[in-house]
Order: sequence, then C-alpha cells, then structure tokens
Amino acid sequence: MPVYNYTTFDDPSATIGTFGNSINDTGQIVGHISDAVSSHGFLLSGGTFTTLDDPLATGGTFAEGINDAGQIVGWYGNNSGEHGFLLSGGTYTTLDDPLATTSTRAFGANNIGQVVGQYSDNNGTHSFFYSGGTYTTIDDPSATQGTFAININASGQIVGGYFDASGAHGFLRTSNGTFITLDDPLATGGTVAEGINDAGQIVGFFQDASGKHGFLLSGGTYTTLDDPLATSGTVANGINDAGQIVGFFQDASGKHGFLLSGGTYTTLDDPLATSGTVANGINDAGQIVGFYQNATGTGIHGFLLTITPNPSPPAGTTALMIMSNPSDGTYEIYNVGGNAILAAFQLGHVGAPWTFGALGTFQAGDSSDMLLRNSSTGAFQAYYISNNNIIGSANVGTVGLDWNFAGTGNFDGASSLSELLLRNAGSGSFELYHVVGGGILSGNAVAPIGNNFTVKGFGNFANSPTTQMMMQDNTHDASAGQLELYTYNPSIGFFSGQNVGVVGDNLNFIGCASLLGNGATQMIMQQNNGTFWLYTYNPSVNALSGIPVGAVGSNFHVVGFGPLGSAGQDEMLMQDATGNFEAYRYDASLNAFVGSAMGTVGPPWTVDGIAPNSPSGAAGGSSNALLVQAMASFGAGGSESLNPTPLADTTQQPLITTPQHA
Repeated sequence: MPVYNYTTFDDPSATIGTFGNSINDTGQIVGHISDAVSSHGFLLSGGTFTTLDDPLATGGTFAEGINDAGQIVGWYGNNSGEHGFLLSGGTYTTLDDPLATTSTRAFGANNIGQVVGQYSDNNGTHSFFYSGGTYTTIDDPSATQGTFAININASGQIVGGYFDASGAHGFLRTSNGTFITLDDPLATGGTVAEGINDAGQIVGFFQDASGKHGFLLSGGTYTTLDDPLATSGTVANGINDAGQIVGFFQDASGKHGFLLSGGTYTTLDDPLATSGTVANGINDAGQIVGFYQNATGTGIHGFLLTITPNPSPPAGTTALMIMSNPSDGTYEIYNVGGNAILAAFQLGHVGAPWTFGALGTFQAGDSSDMLLRNSSTGAFQAYYISNNNIIGSANVGTVGLDWNFAGTGNFDGASSLSELLLRNAGSGSFELYHVVGGGILSGNAVAPIGNNFTVKGFGNFANSPTTQMMMQDNTHDASAGQLELYTYNPSIGFFSGQNVGVVGDNLNFIGCASLLGNGATQMIMQQNNGTFWLYTYNPSVNALSGIPVGAVGSNFHVVGFGPLGSAGQDEMLMQDATGNFEAYRYDASLNAFVGSAMGTVGPPWTVDGIAPNSPSGAAGGSSNALLVQAMASFGAGGSESLNPTPLADTTQQPLITTPQHA
C-alpha cells in the first residue's frame, strides 16, 4: 500500500492544542494553537514553527489560509472585537471591512493576494472580497440571514454559503460577480461550499434526513461523496488542482479523515489519534494537513501527511491478483510470480451496492483495471490501475439491470481496449459495448442465443485474433453437454456459432486458460469423482479432445487461472477453506497437474480476478484473452457465475476509495 507518513506538529508553545488549517504548494502550513492564556496562529515552514500573534491581538490569533506566495490570512480578537489580518513579507495588515461594526474574519487567499471572509454589522453577517486595498461586500442576493465566503481560486471565483428562511445554501461567485446558488439536488437540510480549485471544481457538504454528505460539483454535475465506512456523515473540506479531495467522516468510533484520489477513498487516521482525525486541506503536491485528538480527550495536535504511492510490482511479477474483503468492501492487489506472492498492497474501499465485474484493459497499457457495477442502477464504474495504484476512476455508463454482465475481451479487434459483453436475462441475447474515452459507446445486439446455452468461458480456442466465447447446452436432454464456439464476425456485426462437440453431464466445466503455453486456450473440466480433464479444441477437424490430468484434494477449490509461475503459461489457482493457496501447472511430460504452495490469505478475503502483469506502456490488446479466462465460472455445475454477489457493506454511496492495512 502507499506509505502514509504522518508528522505530528505541536507548536512548542502549545499547551492545550494545535490545529492545522491550510497548506500551500511549497508545504508551508498555517493554523492556530491554544495555551493557558489564549490562542495563537502559527506558520510551520522548513520544520520551524513561527508563532503568529498579530501585534494588536489581546484575545487570540487564528491563521486560516495561506497562498503559494506564503501570504497568510486569518483573524484576531481584542477589546474592540474580531479583526481579519493579512500577513505578507513579515508585516501584519489589519483587514477591517469598513462596514463592519463587530467582527471581520478572513478565511482564504489566492495566489495574487485577493482575500475573502466575512464581517458582521448590526444587520447580520456578510461576506467580503478584498483586492488591491478595496473591500467589496459580496452578499448573495438570495441571502436574508447572512453570507459567509470561505475560499477563492486563482480566477477570483469565490465559494461559501448563505442563509435564508429555508436554511443554508452554498454559493459560487463567478469572476464577473455573478452569484450562482449551489444546492445539491439531494439536500433537504442545507448545502455549504467549502473549497474550490483553479479548475473550478467545488467541494462541500449537504444535509438530508440521514445526515451530512460531502459533494463534488464538477462540470455542472453533483457527485455525492460518502466515504464507504461512514455511518454518521461525510464532510468534504478541500480540493487541489489534481482533483484530490480531503475531509472527514464519522462512524460509531468517532471522526476519521479521508483522502479521495483517483476515485478511491483512503481513511486518514493519524496513528496517535484515539479520539478523532480531521483533514482540512491538501496542496498540489498531495500533502495534507489537519488535526487529531489523543487519548486524553483534551489534547489536539496538528498533522502533516505525506503520501508515498504503492511501489511498482517487484521483478519477477508475472500476474496481478485482485482480492476483496466482502465484510467492508476493501480491495487489495497481489503481485505474483514464480508461484509465490511477491508483494501485496491495498487499493481502497468500495461500498455496496457496487459489485466486482471483471478485470480488463480500460486504459491503454494496463490489464488489471477493475470494472464494477452498481446492483441498484446498472451503472458501470472503471477503476484504472497502474503500478499497483488506482490512478483514476470513471463512470462508463449505465445499462438496464435486465442485462447481466457476461465477460470482457477483444471481441471485434477494433480496439486494444477491452469490450463488454452483456446478456439479457429474459431472452438470452447478447449486446456488445465498447468502453472508449470514459463512456460506454455503440452498444449493439450481436447474438440472439437462447437461454438453453450457458456461457462457460472466453479465450482463443481456434487460432482466432480476437476473443471467442464458449457456451454449453444445459437442457438435460439428448443435447445436454453440447459445446458451441462463438466468434464475432465484424462484416455482419454478429457472433457466429458452431457445434464443436459434446461432453458428458458427469463433467463440470471449471474454466478456460492457456495451460499449454502455446497461445491457445484450453478448457478445464472436473469429473464427479474429482478428476480434472484437459480439453483442447482442434479447428482443423472441428472437434474436442480430452485427457484426464489427475485429481486434487477435495478440500481445495478452483479460484482462478493466470500466469502465476512464469509469463505466457497459465496455471490453475486453488484455495482451501483456511485460505491456503496452491498453484497447479500442467506438466506435459507427466500428463498431470503439478502443484506448489503459494502462500495464505485467510478469510474473509476472496479472489476476484487474475490478470497478466503488463509492463508500463505495453499494448493492452494482447492480454485480453488471458484476462477473460480468469473470469470463467468456477465450482460445481459450471453455472454462469459471472454476475457477482453484492458486497456486504450496506452503505449507500457512489463508487469513489487507497490502502489502509500494513
């Protein structure tokens, strides 16, 4: 998993608590501390704390924001009230909006020194915009009970919130002065905008009957941000120019920080925290600041978190195995080679109703991208995986739930990216979808096959340049056991099938893989007595030939196929109830499977898929056949089992999480 380096920063002058509020792109941090006397701002730069006490303060100094030029804004208190300040070049400038009568607070500054915040007068609370020595009141025209500005980006776009008789609403003030109300369409109890990056993406939170939920507003679309582990609310506080988001969520044990990056939630619990962690800000280098509380219940400490990504697969890695924990929706990636687990890293958390679909090449060069599906809506979400890290995520479209996922592959040869094959639950007919540029495109009917045939696997059975589909008759009459091989014919836009032979109903279809290492795909079946059979299709005579290849103890079951020992030749992976893995390679000289122990990953972890390790930048098309072989149905009866079981996590949120265990 990525290495999470937490650095506690307790200002040496603090006796009660230290709070980290904001960080700029050079890693300078601002916040405030409390001691027995008052509150004081601080700047942490180059490992050195500088106490920030405005010389006019008698009632505390609070540093709220810092820009990339190192200018700091915040507020202080004295006998006359609260006053904003700008600290630039070592000089404090008091920011008192001329209309303020009781209070001015500065919250954010962009890189050209423009400042936003709020002030109060006898009529309530108002926002201000400060630029070039001039204050401009920015009251949302819809506000009747106050406006507060929180953040400003390089273009002068401002976000915050306002109140009217119906409650709280977020706002965006554009660079030309136009106010746009930001009400998340799911909000029933208010919306507040907390952060904006230079691309204009906005984060914040809204409330409904179930509590608080974070949101991302990008391109006019609201995306709900519910950490999959949250049970009592999620709040998004900050976003950087790479679109990485930080905030906190709450469960029965308290508050926990989170990082949302590349579609993946990572829980941020400072290892010294026992009473909560909150992440407040993130810079463009991915450094995160916030604060945590320790066991005393009174000690609050700032933290700086620097994340080092998961390392690349070690030398000798030939296969990538994805496993998940159904109890909490956590995914992990295992690097396998030489019939051994070489390394393992966490990828992230995904909550129900999202279920694993397949591995595939959904971006050029990588074969272990994950495709998940929402079992409530039919939406597909691609997680792009490279060098053991999720580097991006995209919603790739929605297909009605009467269409079940059948498999992935390079069926028509038109692209190096994987295609999706879906099957109608009622008619048994198939549709082929392309995943290109972040959207499912050109879905079209490709085969009207009846439900008496069941999908058994995919691969290159007949020296085909594209992925083929093997199906079997399941009618339990005279035709039972008949296998048909389907190949996509681009000239007619349809799959064409041919009868390739019959196997007895005493054989259960286990899966398909390149067990001989010759580039072709073979079929593995298991007799009722436990004996495995290896079947090969000979296209020159259009016939199957099968040979018995031995048995394995009944306490082991097949969980996948892939190049576990060396590149270019698949092996069969088996596991027992306690999690022990054994890899079985077909040895032609012995005409038998030869097994070797491959480590242990105990319950509740389950294997979702195996993909060949694709070197960075390699073309993805050649690996598609191997990928889909790992998705063949396993277990007794050879039934069509490619529609995954929903994850146990019952939280309801869009699919959007990075590793959390050592």
